[in-house]
Amino acid sequence: MANTIILFSSANQTGNTYQLTQAVRSQLDETHTRYFNLDSHNYADYNYHNFYSRDDFYDIADALEWADNIVFASPVYWHGVTSNMKRLIDRITELTENPEIKHIGKGLKDKKGFVLTTSASKDVCPVFAGFFEKVFHCFDIHMTELLHLDCSKSFTLPKQQITHFSALLK
Repeated sequence: MANTIILFSSANQTGNTYQLTQAVRSQLDETHTRYFNLDSHNYADYNYHNFYSRDDFYDIADALEWADNIVFASPVYWHGVTSNMKRLIDRITELTENPEIKHIGKGLKDKKGFVLTTSASKDVCPVFAGFFEKVFHCFDIHMTELLHLDCSKSFTLPKQQITHFSALLK
């Protein structure tokens, strides 16, 4: 069984993206899944000097090292991710610069990348999808699956799509 890290962020902690994330999470083995609600973790913004106090980022970095699958879960806000998700992705730059944890950044190569998202549009925003394609490319992570739900008229969890997505994580 593959190890999976789920990185979630949303202004609505019980909203559509949360519900989608939990539906996927419920189909995974808890012993092989680590879940981080980025909105309840404390980690500093990226800085060019790479000077950070010990914060929650290092727990997330350890989980990234442990994981085979990396799942980012964020609604689409103005063509992009939530501010906390963006802050984490900016901070992941440290994995390419800090000699003490650079091995984690190099170790992301060939892992599988996934995205869960919701929006008020029929199709996922190409800017949003392209952002993750670029992030995954920078670390040689394989963009495996992006599941987007259109919530413009109503919200329904599509069981077949969730089962398919979850199966890819196993």
